[in-house]
Amino acid sequence: MIRREALLGTGLAMMIGAALVPAAAEDVTPPGALGETPLVLLGSGTASYMLWDVYDAALYAPAEADKAAIVNAEVPMTLILEYHRDVGVEDIRKATWAALDDQYEAEQREIIRPKIDAIQNAMIDVTDGDRYRLDWEPEGPRLSLSLNGETRFESDDRELARAYFGIWLAEPPLSDKLRAALLSRVD
Repeated sequence: MIRREALLGTGLAMMIGAALVPAAAEDVTPPGALGETPLVLLGSGTASYMLWDVYDAALYAPAEADKAAIVNAEVPMTLILEYHRDVGVEDIRKATWAALDDQYEAEQREIIRPKIDAIQNAMIDVTDGDRYRLDWEPEGPRLSLSLNGETRFESDDRELARAYFGIWLAEPPLSDKLRAALLSRVD
C-alpha cells in the first residue's frame, strides 16, 4: 500500500498543473499593492490533476511590466495559489523539483538547493480552502511566503525569488498551459 501511495504522490507531483482551465479573476482575491506599487491581475488558471481541480493560481504585477521583467523577478509581484484539495507538502516538494530539475543543470541546482530547501521547510500540508501567497518586492529586496495570511518565510535573496517564481513562469515551467494563463495579459 505504501508503494502505491508513493507512486500516486509522485504522479501528482509530476502532473500538477498539467491540465488547465482558465479561472475567473474573482475566484482569487487580488492583493491590490505591494508596498507603494499597485498590482493588477496578469492572468489566472486552475491547475488540475486527472478529474480534480487542485488549485487556482493568480499572478499580479504592475500593469506596465513586460514578460522578461516578470520572469527575471525585476518587478514587484504576487502569486496566489488557492487549494481545492488536500495536498501534502511532500507532493509540493516533488512538483517543485520536477520543474527545477528541468530548468537548471545539475551544478546550478546544487547551488540553489539550500535556498529552495529553506523556503520549502517553512511549508506545511494544505487542505481545501488554504491559500499560499508568494510576494516579491525587488526594491527591499523582500521575498515572503504566507499561508492563510500567516508569514511562514522571508528572505532578501533575489536568486531564490527568481527560481521560486520560475517554477510557474520560467521555461520550461511546471505547466506550459498554466504559465500561458498566468501571463495571458502581459504584452
